[in-house]
Amino acid sequence: MATFGLIVACSNQGEDYVFRNDDRPSYSNTISVDALAAYDTSDVTIIDVRLAEDFAENPELIEGATHRDPEAISEWAGTIPKDKPVVVYCVKGKWVSQKAATYLDEQGFSVYSLDGGINAWKAASTK
Repeated sequence: MATFGLIVACSNQGEDYVFRNDDRPSYSNTISVDALAAYDTSDVTIIDVRLAEDFAENPELIEGATHRDPEAISEWAGTIPKDKPVVVYCVKGKWVSQKAATYLDEQGFSVYSLDGGINAWKAASTK
């Protein structure tokens, strides 16, 4: 009796990067609120990657930031310049921004995740 195997190759090329799964990478290249505040906003690309429902709850942005849907990262990642650092942030600086940072890092960007997210930014600005 012969046994036949079938190998199927899958690719995410052209598909959205999936955020809502159990893959929660820890991205170690972070930047503090103070370090980000010291940057001239023209020297860094700042991207708010909060999920749609989190952004809708509070659409306030860090100065110079643009909101991008993390669930469509494969569509917009190619539109951001690679000639300056990229800082991504979410609500708490946890899995969403770290997952986005991991993806962008794999695409060749010099990327940082904002430690503490927008919550840390707001806390620092109220001091």
